[in-house]
Amino acid sequence: MKDLNFFAIFMVDYLYYIPQFLPLAKELQKRNLDFLFILPKKKKRDIIPTLDIAIKVCEEHNIVYRVEEDPNAFTTCNYLISGSNSFPETKIAFDQSVLIVHGVGTKSGYFTEEQNKYDIRFVEGEFRYRKIKELYPEYKGVIENVGFSKLDDVINMDQEERNFLFKKYNLDPNKETILYAPTFYPSSIEKMSKDFPKEFENYNILIKPHYFSYLRKKYRKQRKLLERWNRYNNVFVAGIEEYNLVPFFALSDIMISDESSAIFEFAALDKPVICNQFLHYRLKYRLFKSKINKKMDSNMTKFKEIAECVDSYKDLKKNVVKYLKNPNLKEDIRKQYTKEIIGPTDGNVAKRMLEILLKTAK
Repeated sequence: MKDLNFFAIFMVDYLYYIPQFLPLAKELQKRNLDFLFILPKKKKRDIIPTLDIAIKVCEEHNIVYRVEEDPNAFTTCNYLISGSNSFPETKIAFDQSVLIVHGVGTKSGYFTEEQNKYDIRFVEGEFRYRKIKELYPEYKGVIENVGFSKLDDVINMDQEERNFLFKKYNLDPNKETILYAPTFYPSSIEKMSKDFPKEFENYNILIKPHYFSYLRKKYRKQRKLLERWNRYNNVFVAGIEEYNLVPFFALSDIMISDESSAIFEFAALDKPVICNQFLHYRLKYRLFKSKINKKMDSNMTKFKEIAECVDSYKDLKKNVVKYLKNPNLKEDIRKQYTKEIIGPTDGNVAKRMLEILLKTAK
């Protein structure tokens, strides 16, 4: 039986974990530290296999990968890194476990006792750091407010890279760019006009749906709308292979979203955000409105002040135009809540992570 030894092993449970792991992977490459991505097989409910996309990403970035664990090898690492709320089940022998969650925000899933199983927790922002300390004063592991690593690649992107992306997405670099990045449920997609790109024909429009909008059967109506919108010349609709929001953040002047934590990520770049409050709910939620409150993250309400909340589609365009003309509106609130929810935004989050790992290595 052969031995496989690594400084770090990343458990990539979902394709959308990769953007959060990539900046740290790049820092490991710079230091010539061996690491491995373990990629997931197709999930049962998914209608599209994403493994081929994950493999392509690894090959583009010269990342060593395996599909699931190697049963014929005794695999060891200094750090087992996961982005999952639940602690990974694995036969890998590791010195310490590390949690780098894929999203930001205030959802209760980010504060479960299960996450205390990790030896090191990298968190973003004072809100999460403070709340974990309050909930679990007995936690003996390392917890560090380092920032949100995914944003490193936006902040460090140069103009040449941006120009390349404008060409890749067939957008006019002389036009302002609107990013529409809705979540999958509850979503504003179904409440948007079938021809909304026509109403914004003087702008570039980037549409980045949530991963699950493509992968789950129940969202086929969303996919039909996406196909319709993609016919417009001023629109680029990201397919599932465009797994990373980072390139779209870099090109966009304003973002429209809804219940997605991406509103915090984009606002952290000191750019304006519109938060759609006109959402589509399934029948049981429309009939029993009390269930809506249980479904929604009530802690997020306060922090939505970071965005301009819009209650109906008819009010959307005038607010988009207003903030494009006055991007400094809500600048102070964006800075305040970025400190609370995102943490440092200096482009050096992954470097801080690695320095901490090097210091705590056994």
